[in-house]
Amino acid sequence: MNSTFYVSDPTALGAPWYYTSAPSLIPGIHDKYLSLASPIIMYWTLSIFFHLLDNYSHCPPFSWMGVERYRIHDSEEMKSRNKATPGEVLGAVIFQQVIQTMAGYWWIPDDTQHPPAMSLAEHGQAMQGYAPWVLRVLQVLLGDVTAAWLIKSYGNHLVYWVYWWIVPTLQTFLAFFVIDTWQYFMHRLFHVNKFLYRHFHSVHHRLYVPYAYGALYNHPLEGFLLDTTGAGLAEFIARSSIRQTALIFGFASAKTVDDHCGFSLPWDPLQFFYRNNARYHDIHHQTYGLKYNFSQPFWIHWDIILGTRWDKPNRPLAAEKRALAAAEAKRQAGSPSPSNGSDLSEDSGVAMEVNKED
Repeated sequence: MNSTFYVSDPTALGAPWYYTSAPSLIPGIHDKYLSLASPIIMYWTLSIFFHLLDNYSHCPPFSWMGVERYRIHDSEEMKSRNKATPGEVLGAVIFQQVIQTMAGYWWIPDDTQHPPAMSLAEHGQAMQGYAPWVLRVLQVLLGDVTAAWLIKSYGNHLVYWVYWWIVPTLQTFLAFFVIDTWQYFMHRLFHVNKFLYRHFHSVHHRLYVPYAYGALYNHPLEGFLLDTTGAGLAEFIARSSIRQTALIFGFASAKTVDDHCGFSLPWDPLQFFYRNNARYHDIHHQTYGLKYNFSQPFWIHWDIILGTRWDKPNRPLAAEKRALAAAEAKRQAGSPSPSNGSDLSEDSGVAMEVNKED
């Protein structure tokens, strides 16, 4: 059966709402630069919002919403437990974003042509190439007779939806999966390997009590390996367009900030629809949770599959207090006091013993 015979002109159905044939989404700004700017814009927009929420939660309109009761840690706890100053965090984050932008500028070529910038006629030609693949998938799933009837009756519609909606959606979820997979295994490696933890990842864990704009507070090498490389790998494997890339990177940046915001907000869509949220990731920043909840920023499937999900939600505070008391007793007994945040690597061993008891 010749599928193209029944798929005459999918463009007759028009274009989806998100399509534009303009050379750039924002006039005068190349889509390449939009994809580089989107994660930074999202990062600081949300960071400023949560910073205001953190400092003015007692003032309207935040007080009317009762946001204070959703705070995970109080402000005094943040000031007393965090080992990095706000200035140190700010400088490290800006430096990492400069590195990310430079890497992205090199990675994304200026003359790359992406489907959203094509004319509708060019999209029509591309959709014709999808028709045989749609037919083959239908034949495998439903059999030759049913597949032939569907193509004959709804060929244009099927190809239209596959081309404009199904494939871009699968590309986006594939990019999310690649980011999650890279982040999980690299993040876990930086915990399991004592050298990597002490010299690199302990920097991020100087923030026992996370806050929004500290989401990218990392050692520069770790930031490049985990965040920058993972994002580039996701874009390459998913073969996303430059406009998809802007969306994916911007959303990932927003999700990362939200995961470190310090509030468990029931009306926050990024926390409502994702189990990997601010409270979930906050557990990882505490002494009792250092060996758990490595997944970030989207889903928690790797934690579940590999047994690193914290599954004692009703007992974290008691476990943390016992771990901290044991660590303090150990230091008072004469153990040397580490610096630059590496004390977490010793406390984590105590926390593991506490978890075994639980």
